[in-house]
Amino acid sequence: MNQGFLPIALIVLIFLFGIYKRARRNIGLQRLSQGYLLFRIILFTVVGLIFFIEGAIHPISLVSNIVGIMIGAILAYYAVSSTTFEQREGKLYYRPNIWIGSLVTLLFLLRLIYRFYEVFENMSLKDLQKQQPYGAGNPFSSLSHSWSSGLILIMFAYYIIYYAILLKRLKQLPEKLRN
Repeated sequence: MNQGFLPIALIVLIFLFGIYKRARRNIGLQRLSQGYLLFRIILFTVVGLIFFIEGAIHPISLVSNIVGIMIGAILAYYAVSSTTFEQREGKLYYRPNIWIGSLVTLLFLLRLIYRFYEVFENMSLKDLQKQQPYGAGNPFSSLSHSWSSGLILIMFAYYIIYYAILLKRLKQLPEKLRN
């Protein structure tokens, strides 16, 4: 058995588990919890800022990032308007819009698959370009990264704004429903 198989299999299993968890968050009732929403907002903001700053180096990437953030914001506002809320056993739940959440997840997955493809393609061409720095033989390599970071910022902006609006709505409810 190849020694490199186990780490790759482990990464694939973690990746599939992440897809399952993300899909599960898009389907069915979700408990509306202030702590969970705050944690997710902070996490997505920190990671999103890292992607934004990394992409802001190149002017085309900066434009792509801003467009991605705007698209994510528009999707979040529309998703919140179609989110339904329910109270069960004294606790508040919400049902996210399955179509918008699935679209955002699909964009994230397509971007991730593309990046894996690009990495493996570059690894196979490594022998041909040993003396050239990454992307030196391809004048369009920086352009492929520019739209890629914009795609991932759609997801970050969507979840940051979506969770922030849910948190705002949660704070507007009576204290007895917020527990």
